[in-house]
Amino acid sequence: MKYLKVLLFGIFAGLAIGLGSFAFTIVSAYLTSKEGVMFASMLFSIGLILVCVLGLQLYTGKIGVVFDNREKLAENAINLPIMLVGNAIGAFALGILCHFIFMNVPDITTRIEAISVAKTASKFVFLEGIFCGALVYIAVYCYKNFQNWGMKIIGIIVAVTLFVYCGFQHCIANMFYFGMAFNWNIDMLWNLLLVILTNSIGALLVRCIVHLTAIITAKKEN
Repeated sequence: MKYLKVLLFGIFAGLAIGLGSFAFTIVSAYLTSKEGVMFASMLFSIGLILVCVLGLQLYTGKIGVVFDNREKLAENAINLPIMLVGNAIGAFALGILCHFIFMNVPDITTRIEAISVAKTASKFVFLEGIFCGALVYIAVYCYKNFQNWGMKIIGIIVAVTLFVYCGFQHCIANMFYFGMAFNWNIDMLWNLLLVILTNSIGALLVRCIVHLTAIITAKKEN
């Protein structure tokens, strides 16, 4: 039963990230200036805010803390692929639904196709995935550690806006983009596998830096 809950909360998280991705797609399709894309990037943060506030299971938000509780390491190792499957179901499902709803709207179809092609054609996927994973970890870290609700939300918005505006790649968002573009091919598969890996690396690297800094600070105080 607990694994079913992880799957369901993973699906909801995929839907939430899909919602943020959808908001970015729609707004950036019509507001093409730098300011417009910046605003669209900010709207993307709706997805991660929903994930954090509702306590949903998002792979990119959990992978960075998988080693924090050694007693639950085995359980977390099982939960991660389950929630990733759930994330994929939610993101792809919403993307496919949006594809059929907006398939006759030229501005939107052109925009989502451009996003999809850019994701698979990028020569810097490895770095884009790492930086995105690092910023998602920072966003979640801010939410968990700031006491003030305003700072929690601002932390998420700043980190998310930065990675979206810079074009960094988020594996769950890419699932939505590919689903909405209906652009399924081998390049899409390789992209998703690589971005899942690099998002994980980015989150774990920042986690190591944070914990190493805490250890050094504690030793200096002693």
